[in-house]
Amino acid sequence: MMTYTRICVAVALQRYVDLTPIALRQREVALALARAWGAPLTVISVDAPVSLLPDVETTAEKLERFAQPLVAADLQVTTVVARGRPSQEIRCHVVEVGADLLIIGSHSKRGPLDVGLGSTAAALEHDLPATVLMLRPQDEEAAQARELMIPRYPIVFPYG
Repeated sequence: MMTYTRICVAVALQRYVDLTPIALRQREVALALARAWGAPLTVISVDAPVSLLPDVETTAEKLERFAQPLVAADLQVTTVVARGRPSQEIRCHVVEVGADLLIIGSHSKRGPLDVGLGSTAAALEHDLPATVLMLRPQDEEAAQARELMIPRYPIVFPYG
């Protein structure tokens, strides 16, 4: 059985009012694997500066809330909010921290824009010096994620 020594979890938070079902599943998987291998965790989310939505919890606040159960489980956890193109920022961070496992969630294709531009998860599967564990949503999880999308969130965000 393969053992990983440093785990990175890339979680999408900026477009959603609350943590999505796939993000919660990512956290469960990261918790189980980090415990099993005694590996430290780095949790990263890429933020987009959106001043149009002043009453929405920030990505940094959501990230801390996401990481709290991991910290409470006595795991070594570092959180990072990056800015820029998600696939580039996540790739750079995986390399920088020397992660050998990346846990990422796919929110599946939501429409023609996603199909045309691709997704962060798909962009990260190629040429990354770490194993990529991609969690895909079940139909009901994808529907719940759509319901959690922030109204008026900019349609075009730097995908991939």
